Amino acid sequence: MIKPYSFTVHGETPGKKNNVKFSRWGAYKTKHYRLWHAAALKEILMQWDIDSEPIETKVAITLRFYHGDNVRRDSDNGTSSIFDLLQDAGILSDDRWQIVRSFKVLNELVSKDEARCEIEIMEIE
Repeated sequence: MIKPYSFTVHGETPGKKNNVKFSRWGAYKTKHYRLWHAAALKEILMQWDIDSEPIETKVAITLRFYHGDNVRRDSDNGTSSIFDLLQDAGILSDDRWQIVRSFKVLNELVSKDEARCEIEIMEIE
């Protein structure tokens, strides 16, 4: 049985789908997204025991987004960015449905001083 895990990623989470550009050589992520991902990866790795194995059991994930402004955003775009971040950090072995059995996205109040995403991962039966 795994313990519940909590992580915080500071800054506004960019939507992965909205930060893709296309060229004749293929699709690539924008510089803005790549910079956010690199900084967020560094931050989340500081909160994770690097010697731990990636989580492979069934989990429920709750994401709480605190936005820095009142701009319209699609909840699923930020979710994709965070799930990819959890995989790239080695926290989740994969974000396929067999592991991530349920997830909730809570868009909390605007927090102009501290935009962030709070992540809770809990094992389920």
